[in-house]
Formats: sequence, C-alpha cells, structure tokens
Amino acid sequence: MYNSIFYDLKISGVEKEEKVYGKKGNFVNKINDYLIFSEKELEGLGKIAVENALHNQDIEEIDFYEEKSNILDLINLINGNFKLETVLKMTEDALRKLLNSDGASILLFNEEKNVLNFYITSGGASGNIETIDVPIEGSIAGECFKKKETIIINDAQKNPKHFKKTDKKAKYTTTNLIATPLLVDEEPIGVIEAVNKNGNYISKDQSVIELFSSLISNKLLNSKIYEDLSSTIKGIILAVATAIDLRDRYTHTHSNNVSKVAVTIGKELGFNDSILEELEISALLHDVGKIGIPDEVLNKPGKLTDEEYKIIQSHTIIGGDLLSEIDFLSKNIPLGALEHHEKLDGTGYPYQKKEDEISLFGKLLAVADIYDALTAKRVYKDPWPKEKVLTILKEGCPAKFDCEIVNALERKVK
Repeated sequence: MYNSIFYDLKISGVEKEEKVYGKKGNFVNKINDYLIFSEKELEGLGKIAVENALHNQDIEEIDFYEEKSNILDLINLINGNFKLETVLKMTEDALRKLLNSDGASILLFNEEKNVLNFYITSGGASGNIETIDVPIEGSIAGECFKKKETIIINDAQKNPKHFKKTDKKAKYTTTNLIATPLLVDEEPIGVIEAVNKNGNYISKDQSVIELFSSLISNKLLNSKIYEDLSSTIKGIILAVATAIDLRDRYTHTHSNNVSKVAVTIGKELGFNDSILEELEISALLHDVGKIGIPDEVLNKPGKLTDEEYKIIQSHTIIGGDLLSEIDFLSKNIPLGALEHHEKLDGTGYPYQKKEDEISLFGKLLAVADIYDALTAKRVYKDPWPKEKVLTILKEGCPAKFDCEIVNALERKVK
C-alpha cells in the first residue's frame, strides 16, 4: 500500500542520515528527519500521506519503482511510434538495461527457411550475428519458439541446446540467457532474449521479459501491416505530388525535396514516428492546391498581374480545403497546405495569420519550402548557396520564421 502511495505522488527517493534510497528528483521536501525527493511538489494531504507511510514502514523496505517507471516510459514510447524497427530497438535497449544484461536480441521466424533470424541486436555480439540462421531444432531460442514458453539457462556452455555457432561467429561467450516467445493470437512469430547477466536470471526477470513480449507482439504485427500499407499510400501520394509539380515547369521535384527537408527538421526536433509520417505526407501535398490554378497563370513566363498573383496565392486555400475533405487524414496535414506561406508577423498569405495562430506544420513547411525554392536549380535561376539561404532565414527570425525550426535546419545542413 505504501509503495502505491509513493508511486501515485511521483516520489523518486528518500534521504535519511545522508543515505539516499531510490534517486533524487526535481523537488525536495523535508518531513521530520527525512528529505523526500519527488517529481512534483508535495502539498497538504500528500505530505500527510507520506509522513504516515514513513512512520509505519521501514524506509529500506520501500520500492521506488525505478523499473516500473522505465517500463511505463517504454509503453508511452511504443504507443507514440509506428515504425517497426524503432519500436523493437527501443524495446531491446530498455530490456537490456532493466535485466542488467550485456546483450539482447529480437529474432523473427523465417517461414521460408524454417529458422529464426536476428532482426535487432545490441550489446557485445551485435554487428556480427545478424546473418546467422538459428535453427528451430538444436537451439535454445528454437526450443523457446516451439514450446511457446520462457526458458532460463544459467549455465549456457553446458547446455546441449546452446547454439554455439552464434558465439563462434561473434567471438563471444554466452554464459547465461533468458528467452521468451513473441506471440500473436497464441502463435509464435519470434523470440526476444537477453544474455550475460551479472548474476543468475531469476523469476523476477521472467516477469519483466514476458511483459516486454506482450507489449510488442501485437505492435509487431500491426507495425508490419502499417508499414506495408503506408509504403503503398505514400507511393500514391508521391505520384500525385510529382504530377502536380510537373504541371509547374519551374518546380519539378519540389514537393519531394520539401518533404525530405521537413522530415530532416522534424527528426532534429525529436518528433515521434507518427508525427513524422504526417509531416512527410503534408509536405508532399503542400502544393496540391496548384491543381486548381489555370496553366496560363501557373506557367506565365512574364510578371504576374495583381489579380494573377491572388490566383496563385489561392492554391493554399484550395489545397487546405481539398485535404480537409479526406476523412482519414490527420487534421495536421491540411494545415501544412493551407499555411506554408504564412509568416509569424502576419505578412504571409492567405489569411495573414500571426505567431501561435499558425500551426507547427505551417511554421515548419514555411521554412522547408523557402529553403528548397532558393537552393534548388530552376530554369530561371541557379541554385543559391545553402549558407546564403540560411542567413536569409536566420535574419527572418523571430519576425517571420520560427527560430527553433531554422536552427534545427542549420544544424542538419551544416
């Protein structure tokens, strides 16, 4: 009960007589002879609850949930990411740390060859074993896969099922390991394992690795389906964007270029996979509204009249409206098309929006769009040096462009 109180109040540790149990947090509260470290400030009933907990229980018996916090962080990361490799890599790294193991790996079943193949590896053997076929018969991982149950081996070298080809290829010695199957609808699709713990693997480790397996098994299947579908959809979107670019003889490949720049910025800013996916699609389709601009205006060789310039500007509204009609698209995607010509000081178009009136995608695509437009070769101009373009963008901060976005771009292109 006291552990749940400490967890609910986000208490990370307690110090008594200069000894810290758990770890220090952002806030320090003094209660009687204790210093209480927490991630939020303790007030009122919270302080009373902690005081009662400390009065009734030995501090050394309190578990500060460090492992559970790591697992909760992982759940949030998994739920925020779609890409299969990202999900598996995050899972494996967290598992290795939680189990105090030198290495971890995720093996997926190769139905055609009836073997297990290493998909993600980390630790001492990583980089040397990815091409090895691990047999179903004659390996601990294979035994785990067949029996659909967790296996703990604390003396691997003496176990007849230990597949020593992996150690030989990696010039590595596996002393102990724990493996559990990855199951979808009760059927095995692979194995997740950790190796070379400092000490023996125990039942507590089994609980942790089985939790990890349950976290990622369905995600594994859904991510694979999603990536296959996503690849098809993005292929269609790219074809549409290219067709639109080809209508404008001045901007061939522009949409694809803007998409690459935008995703580069997004990664530097730490966007998760789902937001990067939306950003990529929004960038590819940011000029889709040009489909509604007459050719004689879009490709006019001379200077545009004021009326013609207004027609060109309307591609933002046309694009935003068109994409807003597609139910399955995220609301962020149309905003990129609508707002990529807006400026923070209100001098942009079509609605002269200012600062926080402009969405994140609108601010980001404004920078990516200008960067490609000026650095790309066009029939009417040579490409500008990237240093010159970055200078222009930085001079426009913070009046016209978001400084954080421009700085992120600068870090990546330099």
